[in-house]
Amino acid sequence: MIFVAALPATFIAVVLAAYFLLLRYADAEKELLDRGHSLIGLLTPAAEYGVFSGNREELQQLAAALSRASDIQSVIIYDGKGFLLAQVGQPNPTLDPEALEDGWSNRSENGDTQYFHAKIWRTALQIDDPLTWAGKARPGKEAIGSIFIAMSRADVLVRKQEMMAVTLIATLVTLGLAALLALRLSRDVSAPILALQQVVERIRGGHLETRAARHPAQTLRGLEDGINDMAVALQAGRDHLENRIAQATAELQQKKDEAEQASIAKSRFLAAASHDLRQPLHALVLFSADLMSKADSTSMRRLAGQINAAIASLGELLDGLLDFSRVDLGAARPELQAVGLDELLERVVATHRNSAQVKGLQLRRHPTRSHVLSDSLLLYRMVSNLVANAVRYTERGGILIGVRRSADRVRIEVWDSGIGITDAHRSLIFQEFFQAGNPERNPGKGLGLGLSLVERLARLLDHSLSVRSVPGSGSVFGISLPRCPAGNANPSCDAGNAAQAAGDFDASLLIVGVQEGMCASLCKQLAAWGCRITCARTAIDAIEAMGLSDGRPDLILCEGQGCDEAPILLKAMAGSGPPSPLILLGHPDVDAKSWPIGSRVTCLSKPIRPAKLRALMHHLLREDASRSEGIPSAA
Repeated sequence: MIFVAALPATFIAVVLAAYFLLLRYADAEKELLDRGHSLIGLLTPAAEYGVFSGNREELQQLAAALSRASDIQSVIIYDGKGFLLAQVGQPNPTLDPEALEDGWSNRSENGDTQYFHAKIWRTALQIDDPLTWAGKARPGKEAIGSIFIAMSRADVLVRKQEMMAVTLIATLVTLGLAALLALRLSRDVSAPILALQQVVERIRGGHLETRAARHPAQTLRGLEDGINDMAVALQAGRDHLENRIAQATAELQQKKDEAEQASIAKSRFLAAASHDLRQPLHALVLFSADLMSKADSTSMRRLAGQINAAIASLGELLDGLLDFSRVDLGAARPELQAVGLDELLERVVATHRNSAQVKGLQLRRHPTRSHVLSDSLLLYRMVSNLVANAVRYTERGGILIGVRRSADRVRIEVWDSGIGITDAHRSLIFQEFFQAGNPERNPGKGLGLGLSLVERLARLLDHSLSVRSVPGSGSVFGISLPRCPAGNANPSCDAGNAAQAAGDFDASLLIVGVQEGMCASLCKQLAAWGCRITCARTAIDAIEAMGLSDGRPDLILCEGQGCDEAPILLKAMAGSGPPSPLILLGHPDVDAKSWPIGSRVTCLSKPIRPAKLRALMHHLLREDASRSEGIPSAA
């Protein structure tokens, strides 16, 4: 503020002072020159006669009279030839009066003296006598002498010094007044503005309790009061907003907790309901298989087939609900290991080959040697769901399963020539129970849980899921997962093909924990396949039964409580050699770390389909026989 206020005043003061000082200097110089020219102009006609007549005394008197002035230093009168006629003071030896022009003036080298020079002209009388005029031109002026005057410049220098002093004083006074004005402005305007700026900065930084103090000058009192009122309003609004946010957050947290509890309760209910429904459904499967084997007419076989289709649809729904509940409850814990994709994809193709052939579709896969890091059971479930979805929504053409490798990643792709997916439905297909091509909710087209389960399992396994589709041309679903070196993988619970189980079994089976109502039907079915069966309610009973029979069974089937006691049974068998293969019926939550070393445990979800059970038993018995003979199993 001082700079802004003082700079213009300083500039104006300096410019004006310099301007007027130069004017006064010029006036003083002009006044001196005018005085000198006036004096010499008066002396020149007065000395004309004296010079013309050579009257030195008269000329001396004229010079002495002129020299009485205080500023006249010397007066010198010369004749026309440059001879001295009269002198008062000291002449300047460097000046030649004959070489100087009329009206010449100059100052000395040190600036203390001003010199003047003028010619003395003879006055010519203009008389025109026609009798004597010979036609020649009139004579001009004739210089008969010259006068030289030296004047002191002391008075002019003193006046210039006085003018300089006055100008400096006026300039300093002006600057002082400007500084006083600037200080006043700084105190009454700048200081309050800076204080308000700091208050605004603190308010902007979130310190809404800051208030502007009133400045004693009161020049910005209205602005200070306005900022204080604004700060009060902002603080009140913030406090109100924070209270509302806190209340809304608390309500949202409560709703979130309630929703989570409801989701957990729903998942637990679904898990419990689906688990409890699997038991009678499993019995229905066995009864249906028994009915199909005893059907002696076309109508009975058609009725048995319809019963089997209804049971399969219900079993598919229970499988989906149970899988969802296990993922939501965190019960599905992935066990990452090296998984051979060729064997896994072959099992997927074997599982869905019949359903594809029924629709006249070609289901193919490209062989691969790739191994990936994943959970074999969950990955099988993902790929199987994608293939089942492709078969369900493809009416002509076929389905192709292939593997693409890229650096350290592998992408499993399922191609189909089905109805495709529109852009509007692409973001909805992974939602539960959403089916774009099934608005009438036809059970034959599934329940809308397969892709949703694939998406959840992909998040659980940290696998990338992608989809590309052209409506009317087909879709491509991809699962991207990390590659890894080849390793040993546990057999899948859905392993095998029903066709591989052809022929009767000649094997001993130990059944543990199966309920009485189901045990009879299961034993009847197993006996029809040529199995020798021993039943036990608990693991202790099973151990006693093995002791009495003096031998170990070829296979062990556990269900219900028997699944929990299965580790005890396998540990009891470990002392006499490798334990027998074990099949767990259902989805028991048994810790894998509790199994003895060398255990071969496989699970089979309920309801148990006879074809799947027969294929799995055939696979395990063949694998056990290959191990006992020292031959690696082809499976």
